[in-house]
Amino acid sequence: SRVLKCLEPFDLAGLMLLVLFNKLKDSVEILSQVLVKYQAIDKTKALKASDEVRDDAFVSFRKSLASIALRRDKKKAALANKLLDIIRQHGWDIHAMNYAEEPSHFTNLIKTIKGSPELMSAVTELGLTDHLEEIVVAQMEFEAILMDRDQSEANQLEINGSNASKVVKADCIKLFQAIDSLYTISQKPE
Repeated sequence: SRVLKCLEPFDLAGLMLLVLFNKLKDSVEILSQVLVKYQAIDKTKALKASDEVRDDAFVSFRKSLASIALRRDKKKAALANKLLDIIRQHGWDIHAMNYAEEPSHFTNLIKTIKGSPELMSAVTELGLTDHLEEIVVAQMEFEAILMDRDQSEANQLEINGSNASKVVKADCIKLFQAIDSLYTISQKPE
């Protein structure tokens, strides 16, 4: 774009460089658009939907535990409170975190619960195995969509960026060759 700004004050039409100038200007604009972060809208929508499913599963699990913790059955209330303490350790509001933080917190929470026979026994005894499995499945789906989206974005940016920069380079070379030819003929630096 610096090249374009340097050439703007000249009478490009009179020098017969306007076509090449406009071609370079268009290719630079395309390159600028490519370099703006590429978003795969469909994949982003799928990721958001998957995140909502996972968040709903988590909130449902947490609310079920909170409800059981208030029951008169002391044994079940104690089990629910133990699981609620684990949730607090990993983030009471995991579902409200951003995409960069959520996956690791959910993964760690799941590993902590599934890695402990005592906690898994509590989940089973409270009848919340299906709730936990919903979180596990939703987390796996979210991570798969996230990985697919990120890979697609990287590939698309690389392909488009590479092609667009080649076009800018070729257009710039053509313009400079034309300027050089004009200079050779006229021997005037302006």
